[in-house]
Amino acid sequence: MNLFGRWIVLTLAVWLSDVLIGGVTIADGLWNHLWVAALFGLANAIVGNIIRVVAFPALILTLGIFSIVVNAWMLMWVGGLSDALDVSGFWPAFGAGVIISLVSAILGRRIRGRD
Repeated sequence: MNLFGRWIVLTLAVWLSDVLIGGVTIADGLWNHLWVAALFGLANAIVGNIIRVVAFPALILTLGIFSIVVNAWMLMWVGGLSDALDVSGFWPAFGAGVIISLVSAILGRRIRGRD
């Protein structure tokens, strides 16, 4: 799957978390959702991978479930960086991390299957 496809999948996942999770709010408009998805993807690619290396023992012990906690931290960090995203605390960020992880995994797998 190419970079543009991943960005669209992440944008859909971020939009769905905005709709379903009460403590995660993205400013109205498609551009804001695209912006938050781009920032989140960039943060996860750079800082998230560093955190995953440091938290490797926790990832092994939890069979990868700890990556949702890392996603929650990244979402809260992106919320601090961008005016378009407002995250009201850890648990809404955790719920959004679950949604983003599931949607990205499911849609990413379906799109990769077509390639």
